[in-house]
Amino acid sequence: MKREQKAKATNEFNQVVMGNSLSKDAWRRLRKNKMAVISVVIVAIYMLLAITAPILPIYSYDEIVNEHQNLLPSLTKTSGELMWDKKLSDLYTQAWRQNRLTVTDAENEILEAWVLKGQATKVWDYLLEEGNRQLAEGSFEWSAAEKRTLDNLEKKIASDIQITIQKVWQTNQETGKKINISKMAVKDLVQLYADLLGVPTEPIVTQYTYEITESVSKEIQAEVTDLSKEEYALMAEQRLSDMSGKDYDKLIKANIIAKINSTVKDMALYELKSDASQASTTYPFDKEMSITDTVSASIKAAKMHDRRYYLGTDRLGRDLMSRIIYGSQVSIAIGLIGTFTSVLIGVILGSLAGYIGGKVDYFIMRVVDIMYGLPYMLLVIIAMAIFGRNILNLFFALAIISWLTISRMVRGQIMSLKNQEFIEAARSMGASTGRIIFKHLVPNSLSVIIVFSTLRIPSFIMTESFLSFLGLGVQAPFASWGSLVGDAVGGMTLYPWRLFFPAIVMTIFLFAMNFLGDGLRDAFDPQSKNQL
Repeated sequence: MKREQKAKATNEFNQVVMGNSLSKDAWRRLRKNKMAVISVVIVAIYMLLAITAPILPIYSYDEIVNEHQNLLPSLTKTSGELMWDKKLSDLYTQAWRQNRLTVTDAENEILEAWVLKGQATKVWDYLLEEGNRQLAEGSFEWSAAEKRTLDNLEKKIASDIQITIQKVWQTNQETGKKINISKMAVKDLVQLYADLLGVPTEPIVTQYTYEITESVSKEIQAEVTDLSKEEYALMAEQRLSDMSGKDYDKLIKANIIAKINSTVKDMALYELKSDASQASTTYPFDKEMSITDTVSASIKAAKMHDRRYYLGTDRLGRDLMSRIIYGSQVSIAIGLIGTFTSVLIGVILGSLAGYIGGKVDYFIMRVVDIMYGLPYMLLVIIAMAIFGRNILNLFFALAIISWLTISRMVRGQIMSLKNQEFIEAARSMGASTGRIIFKHLVPNSLSVIIVFSTLRIPSFIMTESFLSFLGLGVQAPFASWGSLVGDAVGGMTLYPWRLFFPAIVMTIFLFAMNFLGDGLRDAFDPQSKNQL
């Protein structure tokens, strides 16, 4: 039998009347706002890049390459070519200062004016072009020392290899079975490392014991300040003695495995470096190499100076594009988690104050008034100073002080709804206070909460950026948009791309979130003056 069709509501003209809801009506209105729709797309792209950052084909955000410091952004040139141009610019500038690279009096006045204005990049670019022209014409020659410098750089660009160790195995010579070093016992790991170095195990034990103690001592120094060196050492020893044997073995294994990986990397680099300049090996490659008779490793290798930095590098030679993408994880996470936490606290306290009223309302609102009277940023800075500078504490410090406004908004909304007919009906049916608040009142206030949340996310990101600019935000090697901008300010005249790219990325996201918040506000409020 066919299922009987559900009866549909009709009007006096026998036309089917389609139901509607606030969310459907809001979505219909939001789609008419072009800027809000574009903002949704932009925010979605940012979110996607932040989530997929670990699997994107980009360089590691914390990998330092000293030779690649402050390289220009380029879509066509490799890092080796940029290094070559940078060195030529330096040498041509020195030759101009020594009057070996001759220019006209008018050109010389322009160059000197650029120097006085601090526009060194214009000087370098001009002298690079002029020096190459004179070198091609034969009117300029390198000195013997400059030729040696350029020859050494050319050899370095051709031969330097970047190696990444993925896994290291030890082969049992009797059974031929390979054992991953991460699964080996501490005693076997120490013996393996001693065999690689050709030394007894005793000095290795002494070394890792000292390094682990120093590492724990530094952790304590980050938590507790103003103690003597002896007190830090005693606290470190106490913490290690209180640690279980299993946890201490984990520290030893992490220390020894890092040393083995570093040693294997040096051995593989020595073997591959001589082949790189002779083009006997094709790069990049990913394969297993035998390091010794019993040790082998899975290695990724590539020409170090064949890298391409589309957004340039920072002062430590780290890929700026990679750091911006990974920085979006931190900045967006701070915006989302901070907003969620503050909204959760504000909704709970505001709804309780608005519905229960009386002493509960009085107490909560007086706490809000007192906290409103205190400097917001000062409270955040004090909280960061007390609890330490790490990401979790930053989330906590921002969220615990940012719930005040939403609590007042929710309180007012609840007070306007609590005497409505549907709430009276719920009371008459015996619904509890908690059910009335969180099943009826809060859902009917959701439009206000959503709009407020979208407008709070940019505020959290800006606050984190300000704290990072002051050095109180995200700590290295992690990055956020704010910390990238703060790091770039010192060299903004010489290396403007370091400031421009993270600033423009952050600005676009903040504009998108603000336009989205405005669009949601107009969409959820049919009486808005900005009707769509």
